[in-house]
Amino acid sequence: MANIGDRFKTCQEAPESGVYRWVRCDTPGCSPTEEEREIPLSEGEHFPPCRSCGSAAVWELIRYA
Repeated sequence: MANIGDRFKTCQEAPESGVYRWVRCDTPGCSPTEEEREIPLSEGEHFPPCRSCGSAAVWELIRYA
């Protein structure tokens, strides 16, 4: 079970269904819009790249779904 605040990288599988928030990506200065910063994922889905620039990203679990 993942805990609130746990972080995951692009291509990893989501360990829990929940809402994840963008933390950072590999492109310096990238700043996704508010809509791009939160994503819902179901358990087993893969974390996507940054929606703004397409680079690998880090996502943080902010709430369970």
